[in-house]
Amino acid sequence: MASLDVEKMQAEYDAMTAQKAKLKKTYQTAEKEAMEADKQLKNIRQYLGIEKDKQEATKQHKKQDMSL
Repeated sequence: MASLDVEKMQAEYDAMTAQKAKLKKTYQTAEKEAMEADKQLKNIRQYLGIEKDKQEATKQHKKQDMSL
């Protein structure tokens, strides 16, 4: 019967826990950066009038649908 090396298992667990914490921090940073990039893209589109034109086109399309 194979014996369990508790110390080795604990060391592996600790290493995985440390890696998990590092990956979680990296993920949260990337998520925050993606949200900021989306916000900046929306602001640029709004500044260039793209977002406004898109919203107006959607409103006009809804009006046409309602008149049918």
